[in-house]
Amino acid sequence: MTSHALQTRRALLKAGTALALAPAAWMKTAHAQAYPAGPVSMMVPYPAGGPSDVSARILSGPIGDSLGARVVVENLGGATGTIAASKVLNAKADGGVFFQGTQNELILPPLTNRAVRYQPDAFESIQPITVTHLVLLVRAGLPANTVDEFLKLAGERDASNSLTYGTVGVGSLYHLITEYLGKTVKVPFTHVPYSGTAPVIQDLAGGQIDFSIMPFQASMLEMIQGGRFKALAVLSRNRPAVLAKVPSITETPALANFEYASYAGYYVKKGTPVAIKEALNKAIGQALENRDVVAKLEADGRNVSPRMSLDEAAAAYAAEIAKHREMIRATGYVQAG
Repeated sequence: MTSHALQTRRALLKAGTALALAPAAWMKTAHAQAYPAGPVSMMVPYPAGGPSDVSARILSGPIGDSLGARVVVENLGGATGTIAASKVLNAKADGGVFFQGTQNELILPPLTNRAVRYQPDAFESIQPITVTHLVLLVRAGLPANTVDEFLKLAGERDASNSLTYGTVGVGSLYHLITEYLGKTVKVPFTHVPYSGTAPVIQDLAGGQIDFSIMPFQASMLEMIQGGRFKALAVLSRNRPAVLAKVPSITETPALANFEYASYAGYYVKKGTPVAIKEALNKAIGQALENRDVVAKLEADGRNVSPRMSLDEAAAAYAAEIAKHREMIRATGYVQAG
C-alpha cells in the first residue's frame, strides 16, 4: 500500500470513529438541554407555614429562574416526612420532582422504623442548603426560666406525670433528641407527636404541651416576646445573631456536649441522570449565592451552606448517615415494622 493510500485510509477511519461517537455526544447534550421541559416540583415534607416551607418559598423562585422553568412547591406532611419521601421515590428518576429534606426524613425513619420501605441511599444529594438551629421552647406557664430550672422541675416528676413534649412525629430527629436528652439527665418525658411544626407551636402556645425542641424560625420571636412561650436554650454553640440573647444548652455542665442542628438540602431519586443532577446542582448553587436569598434565610435564623459539587454533596450526605447511625446505636431506638 502506498503512503498516500495509507494516509487516506487513516483519515477515513478517524472520520468514521468521530461519526460513531457523535450521536452519543449529541444525545447527552440534547438530554441536558431538554431538562427541564416544563414545571418542576419541589416536594416539601411538611404542611405550609413551618420552617421547611419558609425555606422552600424563599428558594423556589430563584432556583426556577436559574433553571429557566417554574418550580412548584408541593407540601405533603405526615409520617415524619416519609409520605412525601416515598412519593418522590415512586416518581420517575427524571428530575421532574426533587426533595427538600433533612436527616429527619431521609436518614432517621428508615434506620429506626422497619415499616419504612426505603433506605437513606435511595436518595442522592444535590446540594446542602441550610443549617437550622434547634431551640428548647417551654410553655409560658411552666415554672422554669433556665435550663437548670427546667431540668430540676423535670427531675421532680415521675413517669405518671412527666413533662409532655411535642414533635413532628414518632422517630423524628426532635423525638430522638428529646429522648436522648431525657436519658442523658435521667428524667422521663412523655411524647406527643404531631403532623407538622405549625400545630406543635399552636399547642405549645396554648399550653396543651409543656415543651418542645424545634427548628427555629424568625416568626417565633414575636410569640416569645409576646409571652406565648419561652425560649430556654439553643442546641448550638455558635448561635446566629438573631438568637444571640438565648443561651446555648452546652453552657449547662450536664449537657456540655449536647449539640445538634438540622441540616437541610435538596435530593433526587437514585438513578437520576448526571446531566439532570448537574443542572439542578448549578441552579441551586446559583440561588444560594443570591444576596436576597441569603439575607432572607439568615433573617429566619439559618446559616446558608456553601456551594458544593455533586461529589462533595454526596460525601457530606454519607457523613451524616454515619453520624446518625451511631446516634441510633447509642440510644437503641428502633420501631417494629
